[in-house]
Amino acid sequence: MGLCLSRNPVPSLIIDPYADAQFERNPGGAILVDGVEVAHTVRCVHGGEQFVSRRGSGIRRGYCMRCGGVTCGHPAHDACIHWERGIELMEKR
Repeated sequence: MGLCLSRNPVPSLIIDPYADAQFERNPGGAILVDGVEVAHTVRCVHGGEQFVSRRGSGIRRGYCMRCGGVTCGHPAHDACIHWERGIELMEKR
């Protein structure tokens, strides 16, 4: 990944870090650069993290059949506890 920082940047030298971002039908959010939407984000149903879904990245993701949503692939989020319920459990401690 590179970025041209000269005063007169040459467009061919600027690399788009979100060129491989995947379009999502129901995005959890969006990444805006200079007011232009460049990528969609997805929210993990178990951890609440936002991540950019990238085509062919090889990153292990999951889908919870019980919650009906995408998970980020973190081993701690394999158990089916919705992220809002997890916060409630932490507040009770």
